[in-house]
Amino acid sequence: MTTEKPPYTCQSRYASAILEALQCQGQANDCAPFTIATILDALHIETRKGAEIATEMNRVAWRGILPVIRRVPNWATFPWGMVNMFKQYGLKARWRFNATTSDLMSGLEQNRILMPIIASWKPLWAHVMTLIVYDEAQGWGFANTQNDDHKIHWVSNETFLRQWKASRNLLVEIINVL
Repeated sequence: MTTEKPPYTCQSRYASAILEALQCQGQANDCAPFTIATILDALHIETRKGAEIATEMNRVAWRGILPVIRRVPNWATFPWGMVNMFKQYGLKARWRFNATTSDLMSGLEQNRILMPIIASWKPLWAHVMTLIVYDEAQGWGFANTQNDDHKIHWVSNETFLRQWKASRNLLVEIINVL
């Protein structure tokens, strides 16, 4: 007799691949570059180290004659910097404020790769993780580059909503996955 866990309420079809490819950022403030590296590897687009992507993102990118500042060097990455990197690899991505939990649920169902940005004002910090599953009992499940394992990082609904609200419900998402 097996005791299988019932299926989650909503799960990304890329959950296993993302967890398998998950890179740990260590002590660096490089959650976005390590998240990007994890996703590129999980989608079999390119295998890169998060630290390499962080170094690349420290430099200004150009969109025609317009500069794109993707991050404050060695510190914080802007959401448009993440989008710029994904587009560089042929992925259609966007960022926006005021996303909703309905957007997250429908995004999971539509096989989008979702990266909500959570934050706090006191003390001041922000962090991006890849949302891979939602479960009514356990909350929101993420691939978290702060963890040195390849397991789901669970955040309760209450904690997630409070931290996500602090960033004005900021969401980076990949709309078309190859």
